[in-house]
Amino acid sequence: MMPLRLYLTIVLIAIAFSFTSFAIDTSPHEDNFLQCLYSYSHNITSISKVVYTKTNSSYSSILKFSIQNLRFATNETPKPLVIITPTQISHIQTAIICSQHHGMQIRIRSGGHDFEGLSFVSNVPFVIIDLTNFRGIDVDVENRTAWVQSGATLGELYYKIAQKSKTLGFPGGVCPTVGVGGHFSGGGYGTLLRKYGLAADNVIDAHIIDVKGRFLDREAMGEDLFWAIRGGGGASFGVIVSWKIKLVQVPSTVTVFTVPRTLEQNATKLVHKWQFVAHKLEENLAINIILQRLDLNSSKQGEPKSTVLALFQSLFLGSVDNLLPLMEEKFPELGLVREDCVEMSWIESVLYLFRFPEGEPLETLLNRTLAAKDNSKAKSDFVKIPIPETGLEGLWPLFDEDGAEDVLMVLFPYGGIMDKISESEIPFPHRYGTLYKIQYAVHWHQEGDEVEKLHINWIRKLYSYMEPFVSKSPRAAYINYRDLDIGVNNINGYTSYKQASIWGVKYFKNNFKRLAKVKTKVDPLNFFRNEQSIPSHVFLSLVCSYLSVALIAILFSYASSAIDTNTYEDNFLQCLSSYSHNSTSISKVVYTKTNPSYSPVLKFTTQNLRFASYKTPKPLVIITPLEPSHIQTAIICSQNHGLQIRTRSGGHDFEGLSYVSEIPFVVIDLINFKEIDVDVESRTAWVQSGATLGELYYTISQKSRNLAFPAGACPTIGVGGHFSGGGYGTLLRKYGLAADNVIDAHIIDVKGRLLDREAMGEDYFWAIRGGGGASFGVIISWKIKLVEVPATVTVFTVPRALEQNATKLVHKWQYLASKIDENIAINIVFQRINSSKKGETTILAIFQALFLGGVDKLIPLMDQKFPELGVVRENCIEMSWIESVLYLFQFPKGALPEVLLNRTLAANSPRFIYKAKSDFVKTPIPENGLEGIWSLFHEEGAKGAMMIWFPYGGIMDTISESEIPFPHRKGNLYHIHYQVDWQQEGDEVEKLHINWIRKLYNYMEPFVSKSPRAGYINYRDLDIGVNNIDGYTSYKQASIWGVKYFKNNFRRLANVKTKVDPLNFFRNEQSIPSLVSKGHK
Repeated sequence: MMPLRLYLTIVLIAIAFSFTSFAIDTSPHEDNFLQCLYSYSHNITSISKVVYTKTNSSYSSILKFSIQNLRFATNETPKPLVIITPTQISHIQTAIICSQHHGMQIRIRSGGHDFEGLSFVSNVPFVIIDLTNFRGIDVDVENRTAWVQSGATLGELYYKIAQKSKTLGFPGGVCPTVGVGGHFSGGGYGTLLRKYGLAADNVIDAHIIDVKGRFLDREAMGEDLFWAIRGGGGASFGVIVSWKIKLVQVPSTVTVFTVPRTLEQNATKLVHKWQFVAHKLEENLAINIILQRLDLNSSKQGEPKSTVLALFQSLFLGSVDNLLPLMEEKFPELGLVREDCVEMSWIESVLYLFRFPEGEPLETLLNRTLAAKDNSKAKSDFVKIPIPETGLEGLWPLFDEDGAEDVLMVLFPYGGIMDKISESEIPFPHRYGTLYKIQYAVHWHQEGDEVEKLHINWIRKLYSYMEPFVSKSPRAAYINYRDLDIGVNNINGYTSYKQASIWGVKYFKNNFKRLAKVKTKVDPLNFFRNEQSIPSHVFLSLVCSYLSVALIAILFSYASSAIDTNTYEDNFLQCLSSYSHNSTSISKVVYTKTNPSYSPVLKFTTQNLRFASYKTPKPLVIITPLEPSHIQTAIICSQNHGLQIRTRSGGHDFEGLSYVSEIPFVVIDLINFKEIDVDVESRTAWVQSGATLGELYYTISQKSRNLAFPAGACPTIGVGGHFSGGGYGTLLRKYGLAADNVIDAHIIDVKGRLLDREAMGEDYFWAIRGGGGASFGVIISWKIKLVEVPATVTVFTVPRALEQNATKLVHKWQYLASKIDENIAINIVFQRINSSKKGETTILAIFQALFLGGVDKLIPLMDQKFPELGVVRENCIEMSWIESVLYLFQFPKGALPEVLLNRTLAANSPRFIYKAKSDFVKTPIPENGLEGIWSLFHEEGAKGAMMIWFPYGGIMDTISESEIPFPHRKGNLYHIHYQVDWQQEGDEVEKLHINWIRKLYNYMEPFVSKSPRAGYINYRDLDIGVNNIDGYTSYKQASIWGVKYFKNNFRRLANVKTKVDPLNFFRNEQSIPSLVSKGHK
């Protein structure tokens, strides 16, 4: 037997070798990588349009498009095997997953300005993710913020800001073609630096895709990672796709000047004096110096052929009248006069400072290719003590040497707010004590190794000369002026923290250690790496310890968990195939994450976008059954292999429980179970659970103008969830709930048996009509009793604002709506609208009614019972019942009934993010109570809020509370549906709106039902209590929410559950619990 020590050594070497030695033959990399891309992509057509290999005719042009430094555009420069120009987040996630799968390195490019080409060059097989299509910019003037995607350029950002406001700006760099992604992640500075700090100082949120393919915002990534990407070089930590930035105030008029001075015009003394002045000037003024060689036309022997030109270039946030006295006081030696100065807007100063020709239109900033490209090499320094005149005089001769024909040195003053920000606030540490920063750059146009060597040697000589005059211990540098001369990682192997510190502490000083800790936490196996990426601590300890072999496997599993095939999934799929009568049949309705249709199928009926984010847990498998046997097989195999089932019909579950779970799960999507069979003679219909209410109503109307069904108003709601929770609409007062009119059903139980009413028994049948069917099995179809409606019904909508006596009208409504003729239902919809007074809002109460009869009967009824509303004939419209369905869902006038068949229609209600709650009212709310509600609707989180009051009474008063599980009957005046919608993404926005609706719900407590405070199961609300989803839930715990939905019927529901599903297989966060003891389970 091999000795353990030798065995572990061999294993460790093999593992280490796998990290350091990718395959030499690149074609398998490419082929496997592409195959992986298409396998993992949700939409093959979509991703294929953004993938470019070397055989693609556009490959070369896309590669070169944003290469700014031609030193990295030669034939010898290593090229990517694949370029991806993503248009969707999923494209990036897929690229990250597949790159890890197949040993490819990723390079991320936004604007292509990396001074050493690290965003598009590597010496190991690599892929470029080029973010050129990720350049959306959304400016919010009111909040002085903007979201900007990483592929946008600074020019595009500045232009978009300027289009929205003349008094907002952003403290980024001068060059308009620089990409936002690299600029922000390295710090980013410009002429507003002394007033507002770095670009990264003004980043307040970001979206990153990490090594596991997760899409994270600030809250999700945590403060350490958010700290690291703002100045620490984002490419070390993931792919940052967008940034939320804080915009800054700029005056409507700024002043600029450019004053040139040669050595013969006293430039040496002016530069020397500037060092003592520039960082101490008021923060509204920034004076840069650009030093460059100026060739002279002298042909005389012994006369100099060149001199040095110092350009003093400035931006002042104010007028020339304020600038001149300031300059006269602080820097009179420069001799600035009014004629040197130009007043303009801030956005015009952007053009000026990049030295665009006078009169250039602002749209020039949108040109991503405006700068002439050449070869270049750059370096940087920070100065803490003024360089003496002798030091400057020693510098000038270097500008006269061969290799210095096209060089520049840019001196950027610090001070101002930069002195006040801590060195550790973000990774960029160069703050207090820094007088100015230096950028060195040398350019050349000729090609060839000798020419390149000449110019690079020159800048290295200049850099060496400057050593005595710049910062020490360390000699600091700026990460965005990347310089590989100061140290590099081992790109194809392990790099120790000590080795990386050679360059790391120069860029980051003491912050480098914290950056390495963040890196170790978020990317322990150093997938995101380049020649100067932050190192991970992990690998060193692994190499030094045989015992850590197991840890390598664990960490590799951690880094690859997003891509490993789950054992649950494999076993489950094998089981499906084995148990199915026809494996070909069932394979057509099974979707795993590798299937290109998986994502569209999952998203198709996800109605609440709060549960459609990349953080939302996804099912391992989606099944869209065509026949009951598919469902039976899924139930059996889920139990066999420890998977939970979630059943979806229309996807309207307010808390997403029909398609989301925190433990491994399968979605049974009943979208194909949508048959409807209407029997006019017997006034019944069989309707499958995957049908929508719109499809049901349309089918009934095609068979009869005098038959209908009493269910909800929204046509995209699925029958299955709606009926099983009760289901009500505008026919409620005449005919009760949908569940009150169910007379049979077909269910597949936990044993896989297909049962009808007789087979399941009356207790079981009772439970599924209002008790939430997902607790008891998969209900596949319902037999319903159709109801009679007249050939002509009448509808009206009467809006009344607070200024139109809405408060008193609502108050009066509470006393009559539940007592009025059962043929009429008058709902009230409340929402906030803009007031006629500028800048103010008011509350609009919309009284909307359906009357089962003609207008001639309605008007006298309203005059008698509710004259205060002032309904007149002009408010009313006569129509058929099916037309009233369209009207009450606010379809456009003239819409055809066929629109009800559209399962993705938006009408006036596009898909959005929302949170809902419900209440039942038994005593009228006094007027002062109503006025308290109105005040809440004026708050910030109520912008997309609504409240709907549905009157009860009529037949609802005559049906027993225990007739079906839905208990809210006699004594209820009306039911309240609260909802708040929002479209912006982000945890803070979500928190704002959810906190608001919770505040409203708390306010309503004194006015609504008590002991219990009742709720409606179809308006699911996890705030009122939840089960232990992955463990035992006692009846007592479940009663916290259960009695609110079902009152005394909850005990009977639990008894039924215990009988039909004792081990609680069909469960969710608010499913009926089994009474089987914890010990027995």
